[in-house]
Amino acid sequence: MEIGNIFRHLLLHNEAFVKSADATNFFAYATQQTPYITLLTCADSCVQGDILGKDIFNKTFIIRNAGNQVAVNKGTIEYSISVLNTPVMMVLGHTDCGAVKFATHACLTQSKEIVSLAKSFDNVMKTDYSTVSRDVKTEMLPLTIPIERGIPHLRKIQNEMKELAYLSQINVDYQIEKALKFYGDRVNNGKLTIIGGVYDFVGAYSEQLGRVLVTNINGVINPIDLQDKAKAIVKRIPNYDEANEGYKVVCHLIEEKVTRITV
Repeated sequence: MEIGNIFRHLLLHNEAFVKSADATNFFAYATQQTPYITLLTCADSCVQGDILGKDIFNKTFIIRNAGNQVAVNKGTIEYSISVLNTPVMMVLGHTDCGAVKFATHACLTQSKEIVSLAKSFDNVMKTDYSTVSRDVKTEMLPLTIPIERGIPHLRKIQNEMKELAYLSQINVDYQIEKALKFYGDRVNNGKLTIIGGVYDFVGAYSEQLGRVLVTNINGVINPIDLQDKAKAIVKRIPNYDEANEGYKVVCHLIEEKVTRITV
């Protein structure tokens, strides 16, 4: 888009927001904020906060970087969890992640052994990363650690879209491992629940585009245990009733959306 139109859109879109926003929200939280989710997600423009709800004002403290990495924004995460006391931290990766592609390319070009294990990354290998700056490489190269873990397990998938989704899933697991090292005491004390997920906008998990799949809860990744963990969390709703239609709907969604790509 041409710069003039970009600038015009900035002005028009903000003015539309101003006219639709409720001023009382701004006054109510002028001196404090009380979000209940610390959302660590990727900087990719396809990933937007409203995938978790249209109204996220004072509900979601959003932290973004390439590849949803804990170490890159540890201070900001620490502030949200320890000062704002959010009861939930969500590490949200996504399908077709450019940072994961970069790290995958780096792994494949550095190891002949890894190349022999992963043979279907034709599009990734055709990408030229030679012009990427040192600063970009410095930020994204730590992702090679979880990617190297995941690549040996890809033999059964043999589909680049699903393989990249699986590697995004493995990266989320790795970031949650790091988060548990820092905030494990809060998790053990019941003050914090760390949820891992993958936002699927390419159909790697199902035909339903736009779904956020829950792939990890407090380090639990076994599919059966993961669903049991999700149902146990729902049962903590005050006065929950298993015969209630709302509860049945949530359980159905858990069966569909609390899942992983397994190999």
